[in-house]
Amino acid sequence: MGHSTGYRRVGAASVPQRLYRFNVDQKVKGTIGQVVFVRVPVKPANGGQVIPEQVAAGILANRSGGTFFATRCDITDPGAVLAEVDKPKGNAVKLLIGFVFLGGVFAYSFWVLRRRNRATPRAGPGGEAKA
Repeated sequence: MGHSTGYRRVGAASVPQRLYRFNVDQKVKGTIGQVVFVRVPVKPANGGQVIPEQVAAGILANRSGGTFFATRCDITDPGAVLAEVDKPKGNAVKLLIGFVFLGGVFAYSFWVLRRRNRATPRAGPGGEAKA
């Protein structure tokens, strides 16, 4: 995630592109520097989009041969990127461990009650304890 500090046109034979310069505000994935250059097509028909200067953007760029490429589908609101990346993971595993632990506690409790009931003499019909 970062913000654009400008662009320059890059000559490409088939697809004209802009080479945007981004100052990285927060790294989400991978190892990148504080400044990143990303190629974006000029024409909307090729996936191009104009990125205003000094506006925060989340860029989901692809890297090919050391160069980052992005289309308008790869440019999004930075909050959306952070919301997806910051989701807690492993909830199903934590829930399963909790149920296993709870089952163990119940099994131990029933085992203790069963032992206690076997050791306690019961009263007979006349009120006297059976041996």
